[in-house]
Amino acid sequence: MSWIKLFWPIRAAICLAAACFLIGSSAYAVRSVKAQQTQRIIAVVNDEIISEFDLGKRIKFVIFSSQLPNNQKVIQRITRQVLRGLIDDKLKLQEAKRVGVKIRPKQLKVAIQGVEKRNKVATGGMRKFLTERAIDWRTFELQVEAELAWRETVVRQVRSTIKIGDDVVDEMIAEIKANKGKPEYFVAEIFIPFDPTKSLDETYQNTLRLHSQILSGAKFSALARSFSQSASAAKGGNLGWVRTDQVDENLSKIIVNMTKGSTTKPVKGAGGYYILRLLNKRLAGGLPASDVKVTLQQVFLPVRRDASPGEFAAQNSLAKQISSTANSCAALAKKGVEIGSKQSGRLEVANISRLPINIRNIVKNIPLAKTSAPIRTGAGFLILMVCDRTGGGVTPDVRNRVRNVLLERRATLVARRMLRDIRRSAFVDIRR
Repeated sequence: MSWIKLFWPIRAAICLAAACFLIGSSAYAVRSVKAQQTQRIIAVVNDEIISEFDLGKRIKFVIFSSQLPNNQKVIQRITRQVLRGLIDDKLKLQEAKRVGVKIRPKQLKVAIQGVEKRNKVATGGMRKFLTERAIDWRTFELQVEAELAWRETVVRQVRSTIKIGDDVVDEMIAEIKANKGKPEYFVAEIFIPFDPTKSLDETYQNTLRLHSQILSGAKFSALARSFSQSASAAKGGNLGWVRTDQVDENLSKIIVNMTKGSTTKPVKGAGGYYILRLLNKRLAGGLPASDVKVTLQQVFLPVRRDASPGEFAAQNSLAKQISSTANSCAALAKKGVEIGSKQSGRLEVANISRLPINIRNIVKNIPLAKTSAPIRTGAGFLILMVCDRTGGGVTPDVRNRVRNVLLERRATLVARRMLRDIRRSAFVDIRR
């Protein structure tokens, strides 16, 4: 056998092995480059990093939740805003940790259930919903956790520095009563603050891009949650019911002329640009009062359906006489006994809202121990007297709700200042 013949199979095997090694090395090198790219540090926030991988997951989540087109143009347009959101989340969680705020698993679960409810997803269904669409669940959890931690941090700061006394609550209650029947507007906002490192035009253009995305079908609440720099972002931008005297003058002039469901272009206000959406409007109903409970004394004078004019006149005259002479519940009760009316007597009413409207208005407004004028009913004449009236005032629960509203307002102002101060004092190195 020729040595050459023996050599060629060996040489071929060596070449094949070498080729396989080169191909494998090349594939490994490609994977290694990709791994390096995804783990590449794009920002350092104090002592924590944000990688290309972290940013990519958040961009994917924002595109999905906001219903934005998933293309390179959109990705390039929102990358800077998404990165800023990631940096802010890091800063918020770091500040929360510094002051000892820790979000418990139960709190996070309840908050996620709230998001599910607002998005009409079955309880516990959000994880499955996102996973089926290849959206990282932890990315969503971290965003919710940052919102919760920041909210609790701000509230703790407000409660430690601002005391909302009973006198302030009383003023708010008086204001609500005075504004009963006036227009109220259910408004959502996206707020982009002025940035000292950018021109006003650049901030406006960033806000205008968000507005364009909304017009293109992006979800307002998701954009607010991802990009708005207001405390309302945690609630999808919802400010709740407001009156025009409670918002910036430039905004109030626009809100009054908005139609339900409409969205404004960017509006310059105090501290930044706003995009507003009017969700609903109504007339203020005032404060809910506790049930009014009354003790009534009544005298009933029957009138037959086929009564003659003379009989009718006689009962009407007697009813007027009783109404004008009885000056106490005891005296009215005595009259009822004297005329022998079985439908006369004392009556306990736990909630006057259950009474017929004409009776309710009399019972609600008539002074105690004052007889009503005869009330014509289908079966005769009724004379009423209120012996006792309780309730109808502002309940402790309502006072607590008013106090919480005041706390929310203060928290909104404090949150902006706190985040601004934290940004200024933080070490943030953006490497992108």
